[in-house]
Amino acid sequence: MSRRFCYIIFLFCFFLLGTTLFYYQIVKGDYFSSRARNNYMHVLPIVSLRGDILDRTGEKIAYDRPVFNVAVIPHHIIAKREKLFSDLSELSGCKKTTIERNYRTLMTNHFSPVNVITDIDKSDAIALMEAFPEDLIINPTPKRFYSMPYEFSHVLGYVKEANVFYDKLKKYGYKPLERVGISGIEEYYDSYLKGEDGGDLVEVNAQGSVVGYIGQRSAIKGKNIKLTLDSGIQKAAYDVLGSRRGVIILMDSSTGALLSMVSSPAYNPNYFIKGSNTGSFLLDKNAPMLNRALKSAYPLGSVFKPIIAVEALMSHIISSGTQFNCTGSFKLGRAVFKCMHVHGIQDLRQALAHSCNVYFNNVGMLMGADRITSAAYRFGFGNYTGIDYPNESKGVVPSKEWKRKNIKTAWYGGDTVNFSIGQGYFTVTPIQALIAVNAIFNGGYLVRPYFISEIGGENAEITARKYIGTDSRFLDIVKNGMWDAVNTDTGTARLLKKLGFSIAGKTGTAQTRGKAHGWFVGNIKNNGLSYSICVFLENAGSSSEAVKVCYEFLDELKRKELL
Repeated sequence: MSRRFCYIIFLFCFFLLGTTLFYYQIVKGDYFSSRARNNYMHVLPIVSLRGDILDRTGEKIAYDRPVFNVAVIPHHIIAKREKLFSDLSELSGCKKTTIERNYRTLMTNHFSPVNVITDIDKSDAIALMEAFPEDLIINPTPKRFYSMPYEFSHVLGYVKEANVFYDKLKKYGYKPLERVGISGIEEYYDSYLKGEDGGDLVEVNAQGSVVGYIGQRSAIKGKNIKLTLDSGIQKAAYDVLGSRRGVIILMDSSTGALLSMVSSPAYNPNYFIKGSNTGSFLLDKNAPMLNRALKSAYPLGSVFKPIIAVEALMSHIISSGTQFNCTGSFKLGRAVFKCMHVHGIQDLRQALAHSCNVYFNNVGMLMGADRITSAAYRFGFGNYTGIDYPNESKGVVPSKEWKRKNIKTAWYGGDTVNFSIGQGYFTVTPIQALIAVNAIFNGGYLVRPYFISEIGGENAEITARKYIGTDSRFLDIVKNGMWDAVNTDTGTARLLKKLGFSIAGKTGTAQTRGKAHGWFVGNIKNNGLSYSICVFLENAGSSSEAVKVCYEFLDELKRKELL
């Protein structure tokens, strides 16, 4: 073989080697560089703190606090996982099946810590780590805590890890172990509260051991949220309701800022954070998980009468002096509709003070069903209030068309008679009742109720109101009747006169299949401020029970100087 031929072969091989290197390092360089990074650079997550929720005085009512977990690094225990979990179960008292389930469901990759025993005392966690120093680590994580759980449960909601609902949440960018708000403020303001997770970027060798620290992205805490609610007023409302099923709402009349909203019975959201003892709430026939203030609709009963009065006055169907004779019942054909008492001759002011059904049965028949339906919509019924809370109910405002579509029958005169006193197919939420009656006392404006005053230290109050086109003269006539309901010896809410506040309002006994519901909705003026209040009691028997609860609540606020 000639020297020249060898030289050509050498050049060819060198060219081939150079071409190969060029291909893998230049042409495919980005691909292999990315692959190397993915294989050997890993992010160890740092969980962010969720923002605190505070009441209007600055008291924390929901916040994160550290809990201690025992964790493993999956890659380090591959060969001894079975024995380790058995030994760990025996020493800790935690069931092996629980340890295995936690490992299976919480593992995200082979290099990040996986909590196999969660939420234990710090001393117990240290003891376990000392028993298995090469295999275990203590992994503290934040957990949500509610300091007044029952009082604020329906307002706040709670949080759960996104993997519980991951199929629905992944399209919104949630990671499986990220915490997400469930119901209430936690859900509605989740994007502000949740913060941003961080992580340590580390280099891992082929054996899976960390060999270098590259950098860190710090976790960012979520924004703190300050409520308009007062924890002292909230506690008073919760304590007064006790074991009753019902609602108390107290609101600033002019702005819509909510000072209290309690639905009873309530539940403890801390149980849902721990994932234990939740069955007692979920299976309770009294439905403690239901927010009755916003998500359940009931017949309004006689609280609807002031709305009927305003509409009838505006339409010039009646005047303040229009009278009807109450003989204890109203007859329509062969049907007889009873009143609670025999009131005799009543004008509008008296009929409101005494809650005379016969008076408003007559007014309702003069108005007709269509005008009553329009009055209900004018005062916000059948629509959302716009409150900053998820999934409120709209209730039902019936009409002739609605009945044909939903009940499959025509509208009869008896339907109009029932509708005129807030009965029949008409249902509303307590928050709707409050907003509607409040419009009578604030000059004819439907305010938007709201819970939030600050987000991240910045003013976040969203005050909005809609004028419903009423004449102040007619509102004053109706307010006079509602004033008499509290401040005369024959008024249906006369018990409240003893409090010494300036109070006007309307009682309602709403008939239903069981015992009647009890309502009181009204207005309180004290120290130059104006508040609206709604007390609703489910199956209480009569409105007198709602008046008693209202008295106890306001008396407690007066005694503690909270109002």
